[in-house]
Amino acid sequence: MKKTVLIALTSAVVIGGEIRKKGDEFEVSHELAQDLLRRGRGTMVEGGEDDEHEIDLAKLKKPQLIELAIEYGVENPESLTVAQLIEKITEVNEALEA
Repeated sequence: MKKTVLIALTSAVVIGGEIRKKGDEFEVSHELAQDLLRRGRGTMVEGGEDDEHEIDLAKLKKPQLIELAIEYGVENPESLTVAQLIEKITEVNEALEA
């Protein structure tokens, strides 16, 4: 089964022939989520019923990791390496799940 990600749009976009408005939340494929995050058109929504909403952090590029780190409240993420960003995001996520 293909992994999906819950995304909140930061601007209006056309997806699947439909205009989606800023603020809309919906599930998209992992690949589309990465594209929307990379282009600054969406942000990940926390929560979800199951593991289908997990993203492999190792597959994200540094700007995407920085955006996610900012959402998680990581201080000064721009100064961190990719490995440090992944570590910090993982730590915060595990603390939130505890």
